[in-house]
Amino acid sequence: MKGTSPLRLQGYDDPLLVEVMKRHGFDELPLFKHRPKEIMDRLRYWFALAKDRDGPLAGERQAVDDPAAMAIEIKKMAHDLGADVVGVAKLAPVMIDDKADLPHDTVICLIVGEDYARALDGPRAIEFESTRVYVECARISTELARRIRAMGWPAVAHHNGAGEIQAIPAMHAAGFGELGKHGSLIHPVLGASHRPGFVTTTLPLAADAPVAFGVQDTCARCTICSANCPAEAIPREDYVVTEGVKRWITDVERCYTVSRLRAQYCHICVDVCPYAHKANGDERKKEIYKAYMARRKKAGYRTPAWFPEEESMVLGA
Repeated sequence: MKGTSPLRLQGYDDPLLVEVMKRHGFDELPLFKHRPKEIMDRLRYWFALAKDRDGPLAGERQAVDDPAAMAIEIKKMAHDLGADVVGVAKLAPVMIDDKADLPHDTVICLIVGEDYARALDGPRAIEFESTRVYVECARISTELARRIRAMGWPAVAHHNGAGEIQAIPAMHAAGFGELGKHGSLIHPVLGASHRPGFVTTTLPLAADAPVAFGVQDTCARCTICSANCPAEAIPREDYVVTEGVKRWITDVERCYTVSRLRAQYCHICVDVCPYAHKANGDERKKEIYKAYMARRKKAGYRTPAWFPEEESMVLGA
């Protein structure tokens, strides 16, 4: 199946990012330059998993008489490997990069939740947590694909380290939640604090369906992420509709000025989203959210993230 969604390259391969760097006088990215060794070690392990995304089929193909039962089995397998949420969607061209042609018809989606409490510990702690979860998703999807191949069925892992799957349309079709104004998918329990992994396959699996719990209507009225974005990259009102789904288009060029041209990791749009607690009713997360938002208010909503050792200077505490 040939993809139709434009591929956005990562890091120094992204021509827009390179242009933004040149325009602002940077030869290298502060975000990458100042990453500590612990994060770099995780990143190296993460990207090393790319070589194991695919492999030979092992043994005789296991017959599948009941795709619904097989979907339950595969979801349990992924949960046992560490996934928090698992879903299945029928693969569609919009879910695939436009440079790719995949010989599969099904995508297994999984997400692992981030620890929202890290929002109170500063951008470095948030980056550690985000990287940890990205690596987990890569590990889980890689092992899940290997196990499906061991059943005699083709399967390829996709994750942010290497892959051809467009996360948002795949996760939306698999019933993980609704697309928020900040561009992330909002899950009813995990909010926007999660990272994804995927496996494409021809293993017969019953597909899940999209869900709606009021996110898009709320985002149409809410301006919290727009008001807090240091780069003013998130539109307050303007959106487009793609296949019946509202999409607020983030200004990526503006986003890069604070998410790549600063040493601090920027996760602000996710951390200020009230869906950290809005749908799940989690009182602990609600208290964390209130504490985090109080700091942002004191610093100034559009103030970029700061490191903990700078907090007294930024907040005057």
